[in-house]
Amino acid sequence: MVCFDHFISTVGYIENEKIKSAFALGRTGVFIFFVISGIVIPLSMIRGGYTIGNWGNFMLKRVARLEPPYLASIILALCYFKIRMIIAGSSAVHLPVFPSSKDVALHIGYLVPFAGAKWIQPPYWTLCIEFQYYIALSLLLPLALNGNSKSRYCFYFIFLAIPFILPHDAFFPLYAPLFLIGILYAFSIMNIIESKEYLNVTALCIVVSFITLPFVDTIAAGLLTLLIVQYLPGLTNKVLKFLGNISYSIYLIHKITGSALINILSHRFRAGYQKPIVIMTGYLFTIACSYVFYRIIEKNSQKLSSRIKYKKHDPSLSVDGKMDQVV
Repeated sequence: MVCFDHFISTVGYIENEKIKSAFALGRTGVFIFFVISGIVIPLSMIRGGYTIGNWGNFMLKRVARLEPPYLASIILALCYFKIRMIIAGSSAVHLPVFPSSKDVALHIGYLVPFAGAKWIQPPYWTLCIEFQYYIALSLLLPLALNGNSKSRYCFYFIFLAIPFILPHDAFFPLYAPLFLIGILYAFSIMNIIESKEYLNVTALCIVVSFITLPFVDTIAAGLLTLLIVQYLPGLTNKVLKFLGNISYSIYLIHKITGSALINILSHRFRAGYQKPIVIMTGYLFTIACSYVFYRIIEKNSQKLSSRIKYKKHDPSLSVDGKMDQVV
């Protein structure tokens, strides 16, 4: 969804406003990701026996899982910028000029929005949100799991109140209710909360999201994602599983692979029937590059992350290998 949103938005290529508007809904994929992350991260933490004493190991697992591919994609993006500067006329849409050393340095630790700098690749902003979510969840989750209902409702209140305190689209608080929708689902299937509490607080999440976020993002990302996860868990096939496995790699490099190729081809293939072919060519090129990136970089980071265990781990609650791969 996100890929095609970016591919279709190649400036001056697709001129039909209805088509552009339809594919612009692909941005909703980001918010769907937030809800799914709200489910799988706390689910893995609960099943793994997470406590605040495991904060260091938790953050180390997340860094090991996400940072090597992220840093590798930054290096590839910088190489792309250099090549673009050398080859005249190969400029790619929505990518800035060669970034300063300061901008590059601020990508370490996702400090870009805090310094008012620019991302080397626009999709990185969601990784910044995700990392902030990891920090918030790792510190606050024990509050919800101590068996005290007052503490749990305090946990809910924090996630529901902070969008009004810091409603900036570059930071986690604005999207906290979407993450909480997923967290509540994880609590429900782990029998931490009863159905009444689950439904009531989820409804509050929807209301707050409706106030602070676009309507379609709230409905699609919140309700539709939950319905699919709950009632259509087997809706998949080999192709979708393959794309799921390499989805992080796709997300990291689609701008410097698919978007770049589409931009180059768009100057030559302008006929109406050629444009869908160019778009699909860019997408298939992205898939091919992402698979190579996954095999060389991301798969190794998955293995590294899986080796890091929580202390005092209960084997009976261990996370299934497939779930760990999703996380």
